[in-house]
Order: sequence, then structure tokens, then C-alpha cells
Amino acid sequence: MVAIPRKTAVGTAHSKLILIGEHAVVYGMPAIALPFPTIEARATIEEINNYKTILFESPYYSGPYQEIPGSMEGIAVCINETLKYLMQKPEGLRVCLESTIPIGRGLGSSAAIAIAIVRGLFNYFKQELKDEKLKELVHISEKYAHGNPSGIDAAASSNDHPIWFERGNPITSLEIGSPFYLVVADTGRIGNTRGAVESIKEKYNFDVVKTEQSLNSLEDHAFKAKSALISGEIGKLGETLDVAQRELTLLGVSDAGIDLLVSAAKKKGALGAKLTGGGRGGCILALAKNHRHAKELEEALLAAGAFQTWSFKVEKN
Repeated sequence: MVAIPRKTAVGTAHSKLILIGEHAVVYGMPAIALPFPTIEARATIEEINNYKTILFESPYYSGPYQEIPGSMEGIAVCINETLKYLMQKPEGLRVCLESTIPIGRGLGSSAAIAIAIVRGLFNYFKQELKDEKLKELVHISEKYAHGNPSGIDAAASSNDHPIWFERGNPITSLEIGSPFYLVVADTGRIGNTRGAVESIKEKYNFDVVKTEQSLNSLEDHAFKAKSALISGEIGKLGETLDVAQRELTLLGVSDAGIDLLVSAAKKKGALGAKLTGGGRGGCILALAKNHRHAKELEEALLAAGAFQTWSFKVEKN
């Protein structure tokens, strides 16, 4: 019989949004990512006396963690490596996972889940968790989920401020000159990140000059977006998001469902709108004029076929 839990600890992590720079970041170019605090992952770690392994419970799978499905194998490996670092045996624990982050929508679900679990285990064993060790352990899980992750998901989901991200370089926080409102709309379809990445590779091989022009343009737009954020020129930020979406469409990573929601947002007066994440499904984001306008955009996007929407305010830091 499973005993009543005696000791409990919790770890949490919020979702993330890539404001600009997705796909270009794979080629070493900069991207801007934001914490998306409206939705999050939560891991509760509980003691189970005399239980000879780890019981994993989630909406996706419940049972002994060593029998976790292959699609979630990275989580089991992450748990193992975390316990190894903490010099603890993989037994006598229940890991209970709850998450409001939809899977496969470009919102950093896998990174947030791994961060929540690592934080929960460190809290349970009352050990200090440094940023570098968190990134190292989460990267183990992300390699199973994405193959060769850039690290932007883990960086954004573990930071409470907007970040400027360049692969291989130190992550820097971005100062926000003026608060602004974002609306996120879910197409209801799992994004095909792998297909989108492969599509850009094919385009690169077929037409190096044109593909490099698009990627360089996205890099230029990332710097313009950074400048607009720092100066608080939200109108210019919106214009930059629109141009970035056009480049992403040229690269073949948008699709009809995304284009439909982007068009609906623009018709309702969004200052800017684009896909966020890998594309070919997933989510879009739209820049609203104010809180009331954000709610109007949500209604318009739902009417246009969005599966679900969220809105939130990005505060000055």
C-alpha cells in the first residue's frame, strides 16, 4: 500500500513567447523572448515511504517513471540526472505534474515542465539551485524534445524579464521603456517545427542568396524591435512585427491557419501581428493598443477560429 505523503515541495515555471527572431536564432542570429506568466507548469514532489522507484503522475502518463512513454523520455532522464547531482536515489518519491501550457504550440511547454521538475527536486532536498546548473539539467531534457535546442526556451521560461538571446553568447535582460499589451491566439494545431526548420534548410540549399537575405532581414528587425522596446515606441514595435511576419511567410514557415489569425488581428486594429515559435501551426501574437483593445482582439480571434486566446500586460522592468 502507498503511504500517505509526509514531505512535499513544489517547483514552477512559466511559459514563454518569442517576440521576434524565431528560426533566425538557429543560424546564430539574435532573438527576443518574453516570459508568458499567464500559463505555467507546476511540479509537486512528495515523499512515499517504502516505494522502490519514482511514481510519475501527469495528464499524459501516470505510473513508474522508468516506464514513461518514449515521447516523454527526456523528463525521466532529467529526473535521473538531477537526483544523481543531488546524490539521491531514484526511489520513494511521487512527481506530480500539472501544466496549463498546451503542448507543441511554440510556448516552451517542454522547457517549462523540465524547469518545474528540477526546481521541485532541489526544493525538496533543500539544495540551492544556480542558474547554470538549472540550464544544464533542463538542456538534457530539451535534447530529447528538440534534438538540438538553441536554449532560448529554457532561458525565457526561467527568466522573469524579456531577454535578448544569441546562441553561444551571454543572455541579457532587456529594459522596457513603456508597458504594452499582447494577445496570444492558439490555432489549435500542433506546430511542425521540425518541418519548418527543414524547409528553411532546403530553401538555403536551393537559393542561398535569397534565404540569407530573409535571415539577415530578420536579424535587422530584431535590432529594430530591441530599440523600440527600450525607447517605448510601441507603434514602431508593431510595424517591425508585421515585417518580420512577411519574412517568415517568405521562408515558408507560416501557413493558411496562421495567416488567417494574423489577418483577423490586423483587421481589428492590432499594431502588429505574427507567428510565435516554430510555425506551421502553433500560436500567433498580436500587439494591442491597451487593455480594452486586447479583449476586443481576443474576441475577434476566437470568432476567426482560434482555439483559445490569452492576453497579458508586459510591464516596465
